[in-house]
Amino acid sequence: MILRFLAVTVIASLLSACSMFQTAPKPPAPKSVQAITQWDTEGRVGIRTPNDAVSGNFNWHESPTKFSLNIYGPFGQGATKLSGINGKKVTLAYEDQTIIGKDAASLLKQKLGWEFPVNQVTYWMRGLPYPYTPHHSKRNAKTHLLEQLQQDGWTITYKKFSEVEGLQLPQTMQVSRPPYRVNLIITDWTVQ
Repeated sequence: MILRFLAVTVIASLLSACSMFQTAPKPPAPKSVQAITQWDTEGRVGIRTPNDAVSGNFNWHESPTKFSLNIYGPFGQGATKLSGINGKKVTLAYEDQTIIGKDAASLLKQKLGWEFPVNQVTYWMRGLPYPYTPHHSKRNAKTHLLEQLQQDGWTITYKKFSEVEGLQLPQTMQVSRPPYRVNLIITDWTVQ
């Protein structure tokens, strides 16, 4: 009897302690794709360059002040990490090397031989044209979602969108400018 009373008392105490720790309210979902200020994605990536073909997984965190892009193979092999504080410093880490610079696209080109317009891709990933240069776009007649975007010499082809927090975001896309091609399959989006 005493054991049962103690068990009930312990459980009640634990439940009341849990109720004291309130979680922060979740920020409201953005009302449009353009209103997204922070996002996280993960999925699969295939990169083709004149001298190489790389495939693996990726995760990408983007916020108004910093970003982090990780590309890695099975079991974390061949990891490449690009991270930075927007407009100040970029770090490229791969093969036990760490290089610091000011521009992500320049570091990738210089050290890995990859053409990858990082600034533009942060918009293209969300199905938006990069706002600072001219572009041509083709939209689906029924959904009005982008099917293809041509900008800064690159062709971005959107193959599939998925609904995230009431917004349509790319799920499958290709970014290409021969001989460079990047295929992305986004399996998870988190937006704010």
